[in-house]
Amino acid sequence: MTWKCPICGYENSDDALFCVQCGTKKPEVQSTNETPEVKPEQSLEQQSAIETPQNSPQASENQPSEQPIEQANQSEIAAVPQNLEQPPQESPQQSQSQTENPSVESQSSQIQVESKPVETEVQTTGKYYIQFIATSASALNKMKVPLDFEVFENISVGRSPENVIVIPDAEVSRRHAIISLERGNLFIEDLNSTNGTYVYDGKMFQPIKGKTEIQPNSIIKLGNNTIIKIVRE
Repeated sequence: MTWKCPICGYENSDDALFCVQCGTKKPEVQSTNETPEVKPEQSLEQQSAIETPQNSPQASENQPSEQPIEQANQSEIAAVPQNLEQPPQESPQQSQSQTENPSVESQSSQIQVESKPVETEVQTTGKYYIQFIATSASALNKMKVPLDFEVFENISVGRSPENVIVIPDAEVSRRHAIISLERGNLFIEDLNSTNGTYVYDGKMFQPIKGKTEIQPNSIIKLGNNTIIKIVRE
């Protein structure tokens, strides 16, 4: 026996519970299970879905439209790593030039580092003193007078009270000489004194002309009567 589909009119076999053509349930099954009748609109939609083949023109039209979008997205994703900025690579010439020619900052830092020992050397030179060996002013004999270069850049020596070190000796000029310390080196300069300034060379006193460098323990004669010794402690 066969039963006729109430929707599409297709003749189905008796053992079929659903219409082979549109999928509508068998009327007896609907009455026993008290299942609500299928609306004609739904059955028509199901029928159209079944009748529409997979390779229909509409499906073929939709597929090409989706493929370019997917290909475009894939091309954009693939293009991202290529457009990423890569860190610049140094050429062998640049690296060689950097090693051969150090930067100005490194040179300045080296200069600053090298200049520090010079400052410490000036600070660690010790203090200088004038020790009177012989002078007409008996109060100054065997006296040791400091040369304070931290206070006075140039220490003047003479008979005038305007000098840093005053020697009350008639043979010493009012402004006789200047003693200075420059970069750890000690100098004495005669200021055109009347009786002159002399440095003992181990045999005799040699006259000083202009600015002359002297060493610690040097023996100096100011005028004719005053003899002093430069001492460093």
